Amino acid sequence: MNTREIASRVLRIFEKKKRIPEDEVRRALSRMDERDRAFFKELVWGVVRKRRLLDWYIDRFLRRKEIPPAVRVLLRMGVYQILFMNSVPNYAAVNETVALAENKSFKRLINAILRKVSSIEIEEPSELSLKYSHPEWLVNYWKSFLKEEIVEEILRWNMVPSPIVLRVNTLKITREELMGILREEGHEVSETPHSPVGIWIKKLGKSLDDSRVLSEGLATVQGESSQMVPFLMELESGLTVLDVCSSPGGKTTHIAELMKNKGKILAFDISLDKVEKVIENAKRLGIEIIDTGVLPGEKLSEIVKEKFDRILLDVPCTSLGTIRKNPDVMWRVKRSDFKKLSKLQYELLSSSWKLLKEGGILIYSTCTVTLEENGKIVEKFLTEHDDVEVLDVNGEISEFGIDGIWDGYGFLMLPDETITPFYVSKLRKIG
Repeated sequence: MNTREIASRVLRIFEKKKRIPEDEVRRALSRMDERDRAFFKELVWGVVRKRRLLDWYIDRFLRRKEIPPAVRVLLRMGVYQILFMNSVPNYAAVNETVALAENKSFKRLINAILRKVSSIEIEEPSELSLKYSHPEWLVNYWKSFLKEEIVEEILRWNMVPSPIVLRVNTLKITREELMGILREEGHEVSETPHSPVGIWIKKLGKSLDDSRVLSEGLATVQGESSQMVPFLMELESGLTVLDVCSSPGGKTTHIAELMKNKGKILAFDISLDKVEKVIENAKRLGIEIIDTGVLPGEKLSEIVKEKFDRILLDVPCTSLGTIRKNPDVMWRVKRSDFKKLSKLQYELLSSSWKLLKEGGILIYSTCTVTLEENGKIVEKFLTEHDDVEVLDVNGEISEFGIDGIWDGYGFLMLPDETITPFYVSKLRKIG
């Protein structure tokens, strides 16, 4: 089975489930060389990312809009290669895509449409949701509370593949030393613009799976936005910390690194599979201060009796800030999910708050861009609790050179080359 054929199979699964099948992708990539991996990833993620725009191009030449999903998948693949993959000659994009069609009449249809797309210059649409290939309802929702230029900036960055960023394990190595190792392995690297422990891999040499950097626990793959959160927690050695929704352990282990592996961290999540990921990451990084447990966060205060100096509550959310990395999110999330998740998020905050010491700090964070899951959660919490002080993180985050919006309850990081949208609220328990 060739690379395009595997890509078409993965994209057909995506069309049914609105989720890129990770296991299927992992198996496929394990059987490919570096060149085919790069082609496959660009084609699959590119088609998902630009799905709506590709359909706009296709429908201009399609007389009957109702065609089998498998045929539409092939058309999207062909159009994407023609318009967005300079490394693929147009004739190859047309011929290889036609070859994947099983029905003769559909072969003719695909051939005709792809040849038209490759021979006619089409002016791109000006309407934002089409131009940047997002669901129209989502763009209209963002425009209801964000300035149009901010919405367009979010949309524009969502069309750019996510950068590869590492977090240095400062318990084992310095950033400069690790950058030296990465350069020796053939990677093009630089310091991240914002995080003092981040490394931006601008161009991969060999696969990171084959690098000692991960196997020896010298670093963790983690986006720069996520790296910023523990820096707001005012951490020091010897503190007791609770991480409520901890899997896969990126922020948990970063907290431990900032505490210099001294103190106590209790990390929970809702399943053994999730908790095992935290344990694996801690072991790989040489971290010894993390204890774990399986328990839903909203039930924690009923079971756990200890009080903590710091609590991280990085809640399950609609993940609309991760579209750059996970473009399938925007085709899966529904407006009704905002309210559904906000109920759980509020329960998690209420339960976690009971476990915070007086004078302690709780960080509430999400990787999404909705009112319901961000500021409105904290606003409601303040009306029902008189022992909460909202700490202004605007200045703290701005000191790292990150642009964003302070809404009075928290800070929404706005995207740039290495930052993806992320919301953070910092709360102190007062007497």
